[in-house]
Amino acid sequence: MKLYQSPSSPFARKVLVAAHERGIADQIEFALMAGIRNGELAADNPLAKVPSLVLDDGTAIYDSLVIVSYFDGLGAGPALIPSDPAARTTVLVRHALANGMMDAAVASVMETRRPDDKIWPDFIQDQHGKVTRGLDTLEGDVAAMGDDVDISTLSVACALGYIDFRLGDMGWRNGRPALAAWYEGFAKRPSMIGTVPSNPPSA
Repeated sequence: MKLYQSPSSPFARKVLVAAHERGIADQIEFALMAGIRNGELAADNPLAKVPSLVLDDGTAIYDSLVIVSYFDGLGAGPALIPSDPAARTTVLVRHALANGMMDAAVASVMETRRPDDKIWPDFIQDQHGKVTRGLDTLEGDVAAMGDDVDISTLSVACALGYIDFRLGDMGWRNGRPALAAWYEGFAKRPSMIGTVPSNPPSA
């Protein structure tokens, strides 16, 4: 399998953490950034977005939720997406919240990279508002998350890791002691330690 990914993408990190949790990370070939820039990614995924997984038979799988769902059929360990209908709904709703926080955080960061006269501060404020409301919701949901390892908890952890990486000045831990304590514990998992975000190589 070949995985197109960026070391700074929280969505790609979600997939990488899932691969480690399922014990299949060593079965994945990681596509270099050059392969993404030269159009190779677009040939496999018309949306040209990471993460994208290409199987040995050439089948392309995207986006991150679908890739994690595919990983659930490989490796071993508890399913990352529960089969029980009630549990599945709970997990997928929490995943949607974490994923939306990632979307908002990434969008706010990308907005700051536009020319100064093109940056829309109201847009950034709106995206940060989504992140803040998500954080507040998660603070009240920590007890339900507990020690579970599923697509929702690993997505929450990757969202928080991205906020630390790109939006550290938000001070998200302030007033959210339960969420901060939960993240401190989850971030010690080998799957998280081995996938800490970094800036893509410049060449």
